[in-house]
Amino acid sequence: MSFLGVFGHVNIDYIMKVAKLPAPNTCIQVSDVKRLFGGTGANIAILASKMGVKTSLASFVGKDFPVDFKKLFTSAGVDITDLKEIKGEPTPTCRLLTDSEGSQIGIMDQGPMGHMQDFELARHTVRNSQVIHVGTGRPEYYKGIMQLARDMKKRIHFDPAQEIHYVYNAASFRELLKFADVLFVNKSELATALRYLKKKNNTALLDCVDTLVLTLGKDGSQILRHREKIDIPAIEPRKIKDPTGAGDAYRAGFYAGMSRKMDLEMCGLLGASAASFILEVEGPLGKLPTFKEVLARASMAKN
Repeated sequence: MSFLGVFGHVNIDYIMKVAKLPAPNTCIQVSDVKRLFGGTGANIAILASKMGVKTSLASFVGKDFPVDFKKLFTSAGVDITDLKEIKGEPTPTCRLLTDSEGSQIGIMDQGPMGHMQDFELARHTVRNSQVIHVGTGRPEYYKGIMQLARDMKKRIHFDPAQEIHYVYNAASFRELLKFADVLFVNKSELATALRYLKKKNNTALLDCVDTLVLTLGKDGSQILRHREKIDIPAIEPRKIKDPTGAGDAYRAGFYAGMSRKMDLEMCGLLGASAASFILEVEGPLGKLPTFKEVLARASMAKN
């Protein structure tokens, strides 16, 4: 039995540097090409599992899914029964061009995740998990997952991430939010959520969910419940190399505390601590901190 069932993307990312971003109808040379593994589902599942959280993952990839990526899941102890390889589809792949000033262009091939509503529901992950974390992916599919989870009396955490802006609309967001116990958002995602719901402030969201977890980057995070607001400071990394995946690491750290029945303040501090480790390395899975490491940094921040 898993504590956490994660739904979300499993991606291959190609990060490339260019002298300048290309204009239309031109060709440009790339350098320093890096192949990295990521995706919101992969990041949360692997990091949480490495921190001792029993975790299952549900996602869709292609038959070209790399063997070394699969080994990363199995070595971390993630249950990948519902990581389905779809014939005739590529594994979701993002190609990212970055120029010398840090400006970027991304090209995303969703692969089977672009029409995941055509596939059977990942019942094993719902049945086998106490908490269902619904991340990036298609609302049409996740409506079925959340209804199934509700019927099984599972706790549901909703985390649409950046897709709230362009995959969701007001109707689909409202429809899925009604199933959720917890909503995870950052500042820009919060603004979109409030606009969809026609609400004006953070606390108004508590009419819809029990708990709101709001990440604020260098300004830390907030955990809001009825009549309670917990301010969590950011934890300084030793250096900042790459912000990619820090939000996913926060969620993994949060679950590391929650699975051990720690209070919400400590869950938030563990999230901040886990995020600080990811900021220090390149790529969202460039460092897989242990719970002992994350707890030590969180405890120092609390003291």
